[in-house]
Order: sequence, then structure tokens, then C-alpha cells
Amino acid sequence: MIPIKEHFNKYHRFLSKLPLFKGILEDDLTNFFRSMQVKQFHKGEMVTFNMDEHSKLYIVYEGLFKLTKIDEKGDEIVLSILDQGGVVSPMHFSPYYDVCAEFIKNTTMFYFTEKAVNDFSTKNHQFSINTIKFLADSVQTLMISAEVLQLKTAKEKVGWYLVHAKINNTFKLPYSKSLIASYLGMKPESFSRALTELKKDGVTLKNKKIVLENGDELCKYCDKVSGSNCAFFQTELCIHD
Repeated sequence: MIPIKEHFNKYHRFLSKLPLFKGILEDDLTNFFRSMQVKQFHKGEMVTFNMDEHSKLYIVYEGLFKLTKIDEKGDEIVLSILDQGGVVSPMHFSPYYDVCAEFIKNTTMFYFTEKAVNDFSTKNHQFSINTIKFLADSVQTLMISAEVLQLKTAKEKVGWYLVHAKINNTFKLPYSKSLIASYLGMKPESFSRALTELKKDGVTLKNKKIVLENGDELCKYCDKVSGSNCAFFQTELCIHD
């Protein structure tokens, strides 16, 4: 679906603020955004993203979904959770690698065809740089996540996630406990037990908020690779059920 004119300006303002389009001239953005298509997905819907059928650049306007990899036994690994502003680009996947998107909320996404993206990259050097940075950051995030999931205890996983769940320099978690647990490769009960263990370190859950006694209890879960900074710590973290 092509966005109607009255929505185009609103969508333009939203997209132009994303890192993927940083530093690009307004006229160039407007021309590129005219190629935008809008796609709606429903809660509970599952879509397999692959290079053949979904060779496009997708950007989340509103909603929530998780990207997963499912093996032959039906076991699931959650690769990432995407909400507003999230970007996924199957056009850059390996032709032998498929991932599944499971929509947790009704979701609206914009997408650009592979041809539109390639043409814009050819004409706009800054967009090419931004795309390379996006892909590099995505690989870095997967590498760090893989290390955490493979080498950390349940308590360390949850502590790491709390450190990395900064939104506007706070620690308010936007997702349910069960969704966070699945991302960390844990069952919800294991997530709850890990929170109980963290309580011994001064991290307590009160009225759906995690309160830090001194403010630095989670510093041990910082890591230099991902650039986490304990100076960002606040006294409260909110967990939504």
C-alpha cells in the first residue's frame, strides 16, 4: 500500500529522525521516501523473512515483533525484538538463511524494495555509509548476545539485560517478563529466580519497579565491548508484566 498524501508528511518526519537517514539532504530523502510502501501485520501472525520473498528494507512504524530462528525440532532462538524504529533487512541476509517474524502486537511497517535501496545507495554516499554502520552494528549486537547467551549464568544474563535496556537513559523495560526471558533463552520462572538472586545484590522488585539500593549494583554486568556506561544508571527500573 502506498501512503496517501496526508500521511506522507507524518511518515517522512518519523523516518528522517532514524540513524539510517542521518546526514542526508531533505530533498534526497523526500525523493527516496516516495518509493515507500506500507504493510500491516496482525498480532499472532508469523512470517518467514527470506532473501527470495522479502528482499526489502523494513522499518517498524508501530507495533512489536520478535525475530526467531527455529530448528528442525521446533526449538526457537530469539535473535532480536523490534518495536518502533526497528530495522530489519532480509535483502542483506544469506540466501540460505531464513528467520521468522512473530508479531506480538498489531504492527505497521514501511518497506523499500531492493532496487529502490540499491539505486539510492548508488546516488547517495551518506546513505551507503549509514547502511554499512547499521549492518556492522547488527553483527556486533548478535556477537555480544551470543556470548551472553552461551557463557553467562541466568543471573548474569538478567543483570546484563537490565544494563542494556536503557531507553532515554532510564531502565524502564518495554517488554513483558516472558518476552525478555525468551530473548535471553530462559523460561519465565528462571527469569524470576534470577531476579530473586539479584535481590541479594541490592536489586529489588517493588510494585513492578526494580530499585537499586546504591545505584551501582549492576555495574558488574557492564562490558567494554558494548560500551555500557554505569554513569547512566538510575535508581529505578520498571518491569511490565
